[in-house]
Amino acid sequence: MAYHPLHALIYDPVMGLAERAGLAARRQRLVAEAVGRVLEVGGGTGRNLPLYRDVEQVVVLEPDAAMRRRLLERVAAAAVPVEVHETALEESGLPDASFDTVVVSLVLCSVADQGRALAEIRRLLKPGGRLLFLEHLRAPGWPGKLQAAATPLWKRLAGGCHLDRPTLDAMRRAGLAVTDCDRWWVLVQGAARPSYRTAGVAA
Repeated sequence: MAYHPLHALIYDPVMGLAERAGLAARRQRLVAEAVGRVLEVGGGTGRNLPLYRDVEQVVVLEPDAAMRRRLLERVAAAAVPVEVHETALEESGLPDASFDTVVVSLVLCSVADQGRALAEIRRLLKPGGRLLFLEHLRAPGWPGKLQAAATPLWKRLAGGCHLDRPTLDAMRRAGLAVTDCDRWWVLVQGAARPSYRTAGVAA
């Protein structure tokens, strides 16, 4: 299991600054689109939990013990049933096609193998289900070069976060068709569905 106590300690204060700069509205809009049985991958300190409404259940995966400790403190504030698992996505053992919605927010930047994680998300989505995402994305041109230059140091400070991953391309390679996409600074927000084409072929 991962354990990043310093990252867990500073995460909420740092994210609080970003929330006031517009991330809070983005997060609320993201979670508002969740329906049915929901899987949240990498729940972090649980900042999304109080935002869920009108869903059947939220299953949260959080393998980092330091982050999970803070997440559990927010479970009581949730208005919906929440179940927390101490496991990474790739090791969850959850059944195929068992979720209507999968939510990822600032998670795909830190998984060890983005392609494998996205393939697992596709496996877990029901037919017609949706992946809702708010993630880092490498920008074109010189901003992307700055992201790449900053990533080696940033990932040491921020729990393995890579600022410069081509996240949308990775989704398409994993067999997910991006249906909504809105760029914001170095982030991208949107939705994707299983494309039912051969994984590895862009939808």
